[in-house]
Amino acid sequence: MTDLLSAVVIGLGKAGSRFDEEPGRTAPWSHTGAYLALADRFRIIGAADPDPANADRYRQRCADVPIYPDATALLAEARPDVVSICTPAGRHRADLEAALACPSVKAVWCEKPLATSFGDAEAMVSAASRRGVPMVVTYNRRWLPMWRRMRELIHNGTIGDLVCLRIAAPNRIYSKTSHALDLLRFLAGDPQSITSLALPQLEETGEPAVAAMFTFSSGAYGILQITGFRAQLVFEAEAIGGRGRLTVREDSSRLTIERFGKHPEYEGYQRLAAAGEGRYASLAQVSVFTAAAAELADLARNPGAPCTSDGASALATQGLIQAVAATAGYG
Repeated sequence: MTDLLSAVVIGLGKAGSRFDEEPGRTAPWSHTGAYLALADRFRIIGAADPDPANADRYRQRCADVPIYPDATALLAEARPDVVSICTPAGRHRADLEAALACPSVKAVWCEKPLATSFGDAEAMVSAASRRGVPMVVTYNRRWLPMWRRMRELIHNGTIGDLVCLRIAAPNRIYSKTSHALDLLRFLAGDPQSITSLALPQLEETGEPAVAAMFTFSSGAYGILQITGFRAQLVFEAEAIGGRGRLTVREDSSRLTIERFGKHPEYEGYQRLAAAGEGRYASLAQVSVFTAAAAELADLARNPGAPCTSDGASALATQGLIQAVAATAGYG
């Protein structure tokens, strides 16, 4: 037991624990679920949430874990090795500052986005860096095999030089579109220019809906396509290069490769033909939360360990979120 890392969870809503209550979940889909799945590496020693309903559900799941009304009381008593921050984004900075003030803390795992403003996100990353505490940020598609394979195929030239990358996702720039913008960076790098289009007819839960186009230093361009409201869940990508096309659809967990070949009817033209297709483990089958927690454990023992989605990367995505919103007229 002494080799286990002690963990606490701040915020016991969906990402903190309650996503695992949803029917159809076949893999851990919360910070608590990941810690429990990695019982050979972690021991949960405390949790915090002022919501009585969340606290009650947590007691049913983790009867021996003490629950506190706020992060300050929790951290003062528990003195953990690692801290999960699963509160709303507007609270992340205050909760991180409380965690960094706790001398025992070796690593922090924060939900995305880092904050609701670039200034707060920048302050968070700077504070963690000064304290020497590594951060893992849950932009979860970076751990999913299907998206990692797409990135590999783009970078190894399977479709030639990238011409266009389209990411399609629902509305809500912080809750869902932020995943699409992080994926854009993950697949093609940081864009050089942004042209945004506000979609007020698709605003929901107080969050802007914004479509956008981007240019990259490679000469490629990108499209952020907003597909509709949150309930109509579409998440897919299409990459077109000089030699072919890649498509990924999360609903079918399929990645398709097509290559250009001679057109049999139109001389001087080429057309796409299937060159390969693979089905990958879906978000329901692979616990990206467990993968993130495993990296957190490594970072707590070795701050120089590899990290798939760290604070610096999340800060760059935060900057892109803010730039897309600002270009569309949202301050």
